[in-house]
Amino acid sequence: MATPPPSFGRDARAGVSTMTAFGLTMLIGSAALAVDVGSLYLDRRKLQGIADAAALAAAGRPGEEREAAERIIAANCNCNIAIAVLSAGTYTADPAIAAEERFALGGTSPNAVRIKLVRNRPLFFGRFLSRKDSSVIGATATAARRGYAAFSLGSRVAAVRGGIPNAVLSALTGSEVNLSVMDYEALANADVDLLAFSDALRTDLDAEILTFGQTLDSQVSLPQILSALARSTDGREAEALERMASRALPRTLVPSHAIDLGPRSSTIRIDPANPVKVNALSLLRTMLFLGNANRQLDLSIASDLPGGSGIDVALLIGQPPAQSPLIAVTDTNDVIVRTAQVRLKIDATVRTPAPQVQIPVVAELGSASARITNIDCRPHSSAAVALGVKTSPATLAIGTVDDSDFQNMQRPLDVRAARLLRLPLAYVEGEAELVMSDLAEKPAGFSRADIDAGTVKRVESTGLVAGAAKSLADRMELKAHILGIGVNAKALTALVGETVGIAAPAIDGVIEGLTGALGVHIGEADARVNALRCGKARLV
Repeated sequence: MATPPPSFGRDARAGVSTMTAFGLTMLIGSAALAVDVGSLYLDRRKLQGIADAAALAAAGRPGEEREAAERIIAANCNCNIAIAVLSAGTYTADPAIAAEERFALGGTSPNAVRIKLVRNRPLFFGRFLSRKDSSVIGATATAARRGYAAFSLGSRVAAVRGGIPNAVLSALTGSEVNLSVMDYEALANADVDLLAFSDALRTDLDAEILTFGQTLDSQVSLPQILSALARSTDGREAEALERMASRALPRTLVPSHAIDLGPRSSTIRIDPANPVKVNALSLLRTMLFLGNANRQLDLSIASDLPGGSGIDVALLIGQPPAQSPLIAVTDTNDVIVRTAQVRLKIDATVRTPAPQVQIPVVAELGSASARITNIDCRPHSSAAVALGVKTSPATLAIGTVDDSDFQNMQRPLDVRAARLLRLPLAYVEGEAELVMSDLAEKPAGFSRADIDAGTVKRVESTGLVAGAAKSLADRMELKAHILGIGVNAKALTALVGETVGIAAPAIDGVIEGLTGALGVHIGEADARVNALRCGKARLV
């Protein structure tokens, strides 16, 4: 009998060959897929690098974003990369905001760019599986630009009025200062680079290893400050500062309480291409204020009062508020600069043909303040830096205050009626008060030309008056007392009122001269943007 043929299912011959054939097919497919996936991954990494570079270039060239990005793409790859999206917007570096929400399209002064690049690249083995010859890959990058600006208050060039500037500087330095009009105007018209000043001060301290920020954090003496200022300037102003340095009392101070270098604090070398310039007289005043904070200074000023012999002034400068410099370099709107708080007590004596009239005037000038509200690095921006400025609140009065109240800056002034005229059997009392407070923040915009020229812009209070003493004289309430009894003695009150009215313009001149020399003006704030630097872009 013939043997039946074996069943195919039970035939194990050539099994290895069959399995090998199937395995090789899968292995070749996997290898092909790995080549394509690896190539796609590598190409996407390269594309991401180009997108990052393009975003940095675009953010760094406001107004020319697309051209800058295209130049980067052309320089890195000639491989059909296209810009799918290029959007200018505003980036807010606030940890309280979710990272994906910190970039917002548009804005009044965009400081960031988001770019998306796409590229169509060929498939190798993958085309047999996907039936496509190519695949589109994309990469997105966002870059932001952070510029910084230096700004200050109270830097208007003050006019020289009589001997008031020398009287003020003498009181602040603790020795006799005799600057000529030309010396004073040289200081008022000169600029000083804060970095050059910090470098000169570092040399005086023999501490070359310190950064400029660490140098300003050091305790130094007033003569060292003045000497460093002199070496930071040249010409007539340098000579005047050297004379002051040789005579100044060795009071100690910490410059960083009034100067905040911000992003430039870590600097160790002067950068002539990017100075931070401030007015020499303003910086001098600032340092002198620090050395005299909460110390009463007494001045005697000659005046042109009718029949008068002069005016005595008590001056008190308050300690700067914590974390509130007078000059700042910053890239945020959180830093606020403030002028010094000042109190003046003016005692004027007018010798009329009749009895002598005393006119006591008390003035308290609070801190004017400013902050950066916007930095616009676009080349043709009308306001490269915008400040929000508040004028100083001011209280002026004809009256008298206790010495303890006057010398305590934490205690409000309690002004009472003063005796203006004294006779053996009679006296006349008078009082008047003028309060100015402007709580609204007012804008002040500075173009690049304004910054380069050192332009100072004046912001005025809505309650500004033409003459403080004249306004007080117009508001004054007079009351005559004869034998201790209040009566309406028209002759006496008319004499006092007429005398105060005549003397008011001269007193206004003294107040204007004092506040001008101090850089603190009634109902006004003088703002200046000292430097602008549009920083390099960074990926965000």
